[in-house]
Amino acid sequence: MLPEDNVLFKGINPEDCRRMITCFNADIRAFKPNSRIMDYSDNPDKLGIILNGTAVMVRYDVNGVRSIMESLDEQSVFGVYFTFTASQRSGIEIVAESECEVMFVRRSEITKRCENACQCHSKVVENLLDLMSEKAISLNERIEVLSQRSIEDKLISCLSIIEEKTPKGKAPQIPFSTTALSDYLCVNRSALQREISRLKREGVLTISKRKFKLMRYSD
Repeated sequence: MLPEDNVLFKGINPEDCRRMITCFNADIRAFKPNSRIMDYSDNPDKLGIILNGTAVMVRYDVNGVRSIMESLDEQSVFGVYFTFTASQRSGIEIVAESECEVMFVRRSEITKRCENACQCHSKVVENLLDLMSEKAISLNERIEVLSQRSIEDKLISCLSIIEEKTPKGKAPQIPFSTTALSDYLCVNRSALQREISRLKREGVLTISKRKFKLMRYSD
């Protein structure tokens, strides 16, 4: 994917996009799987845009316990601006799951007053606000999942949200490995595997690799 194809530049013609990317002093970098893309504590003003590959947003609490906050794929945007947290007691990192190409832009470059008051700059700011709204929705979904009391309910809630977001005609797919899914749901990995096995035996859930179907919750 080209940088100008990202949702941040939606509604702007390619020529203006390339000009603005240069104006923003954008920095494009490549990352290997499992490498750290960004540490939020060191980069409060930086936004990242996934051009190719997948990554996860990882949070470590004061005891060093890891939780996955979000799965990031192509076109995803991340940064302190989108975390909706004021806590300084936990560390948040972006970690590559596969080979990744990421474009970095400083928020201050985007939100600064444009000397020419050009329409395309205003459109980028508008797109940035739309992305923040989408992140707020994602946060609410995560709260909905984590508010469930049992592992089964957390899993079903999570998979139901993925199903709802999957385009018709496509099989919904879990964006995590089992280990990463347990980190995302904040549950024990072995306990999650037992719950998945039980749901499969009972005919509630079918899984092929990462593709799945909820029998009881699907039409």
